[in-house]
Amino acid sequence: MLKQLGFTLLEALITILILIILGSISLPGFKNMIEKHRNELTMRKMLTAIEFAKSSAITRSTLVTICRSNDGLQCSGEWRDGVIVFSDENGNREIDDDDFLIQYFRFDGFEGEIMWRAFQNRQYLQITKLGFTRYQNGNFTFCPKEVNPALANQLIINRTARVRIAGDTNGDGIKEDSRGRPIRC
Repeated sequence: MLKQLGFTLLEALITILILIILGSISLPGFKNMIEKHRNELTMRKMLTAIEFAKSSAITRSTLVTICRSNDGLQCSGEWRDGVIVFSDENGNREIDDDDFLIQYFRFDGFEGEIMWRAFQNRQYLQITKLGFTRYQNGNFTFCPKEVNPALANQLIINRTARVRIAGDTNGDGIKEDSRGRPIRC
């Protein structure tokens, strides 16, 4: 009696077919998980930049500006490119002779949009030497490339420059803004 070693062609094809089906079922969930992780990483970098700016303003006893920057040298580009934190003695949102660049935060790998909404719709954030915003309560909204409300997120900033991450209070999988409404992109 011969002992059979290996698989028959039919068994191998069935095994490959099962693997393809399982892979196609899990791929969309895996893709969402990766995109959610990238969004969270970018959001945490932005949170770090804001906290760093607040700390710098207090310890250096000066006005500090956070603005979007695509080159790390001046205010330009989109929020998704990155942000610079710099001392801004005269508050003009430009790095002049009396000012200096404190830190550049680059957001590599983020696919989507970051929007800053604040009073008077200024596209920068300033922190006073006391650690307060300069009348700029607002939020940074993170919207994924593919419009999926479950992947949207938000940083909410109050007058004292305290930052909190939006939460999902009703358990529907979509985070709510400061007024309790679902985040919209």
